[in-house]
Amino acid sequence: MSDPIQPPAARRPQEALELVSQALSDGDLEAALAQYEGAARLVTWRRQQPSADGDVPSGEVSGAEVRSALRSFMALRLPLAVRIGTVLTAPGVALVICERHTTGTDPDGEHVSYHGHGCAVVRAQPDGSWRIAADAWHLGTEVPL
Repeated sequence: MSDPIQPPAARRPQEALELVSQALSDGDLEAALAQYEGAARLVTWRRQQPSADGDVPSGEVSGAEVRSALRSFMALRLPLAVRIGTVLTAPGVALVICERHTTGTDPDGEHVSYHGHGCAVVRAQPDGSWRIAADAWHLGTEVPL
């Protein structure tokens, strides 16, 4: 039995986001997860309903919940595009501002159109690659404050 092909490693901070987008578009959950650190935090695109006391949940997940959230997005079976805006770097860390969007018909035949700004904190790894430490997806019709 041969070794499985390893997902590509990001060599620039913004490439980590581009590789996640490509992997999700291709239906490759493991390749998408490979771009995140093991303890990465993700603010999801899911619309959260306010609780009885009026608090709106952040939608922030980590660990195994990141896998579940990305699997949920991948279930749409739609291509995800990312456009990189600003990349602000400091030694060993970068902030990447981007826009993400997807449009099409989901498996249930419903028209889907998500668009929004987001940002990610990407950290340099000992092997020279870059992985996402924190990622905020904001898909919808408004830019969150």
